[in-house]
Amino acid sequence: ALLDHEGEAIKKCVERYGGLNSDTAERLERFKEWSEGYEEIPCFTQCYLGEMFDFYNNRTGFDSEGVEKAFGSPVYNACHKKLELPYGASQSSCTHAYEGFHCLTLMESHPFMVIEGMTNLSPAAKNAMKDCLQQFDEVEWSRFQAFGNFPVVEPIPCFTQCFLDKLNLFDHRTRRWRLPGMQQKLGVPAKGAKYGTCHRQIGANPCANYYKQFTCYVMAV
Repeated sequence: ALLDHEGEAIKKCVERYGGLNSDTAERLERFKEWSEGYEEIPCFTQCYLGEMFDFYNNRTGFDSEGVEKAFGSPVYNACHKKLELPYGASQSSCTHAYEGFHCLTLMESHPFMVIEGMTNLSPAAKNAMKDCLQQFDEVEWSRFQAFGNFPVVEPIPCFTQCFLDKLNLFDHRTRRWRLPGMQQKLGVPAKGAKYGTCHRQIGANPCANYYKQFTCYVMAV
């Protein structure tokens, strides 16, 4: 969905390139796929940012506090080098605007940034999740955000088992979860939640068992 006034801003910023037609629309849909150093619609980003957001100014560039508020500290920290004015530059430019904003839009959905933004996770839990993600092909990483919707089938099969075992949260001898450790490292299940039957959830295989039972603990109220 478009933001308020975004449609008007886009039309204005592509006006010099023939307006909003099928070609420019297709390019804009692929914005995240544009190469790091080549803006396919020259100066579009600087125009768009100037029209849409308070965290960017055509002269002074990106406002660190505004960017951090809009995208969060992990994303800002990952992109801060590109957000600073280039060495020797007295003001922002089309290239600076594009490279900074392109980084922000890419990092915003990067699984590592999503993990860093999870305030309920301990540092050990964040590291375990990142380590496990790297065991999967990066093509599968695009499905990471789907975990937040708690689908019936695990978006990245066996990811949940991987990070929970790294955190040693399942006792394989007793076949029971170490719930105090889970609460300490992952912030779930919530205090006072009713989760008595979660350990009985059964999936089609061991990975599915982990996923179904852990999802039950996460969703328990």
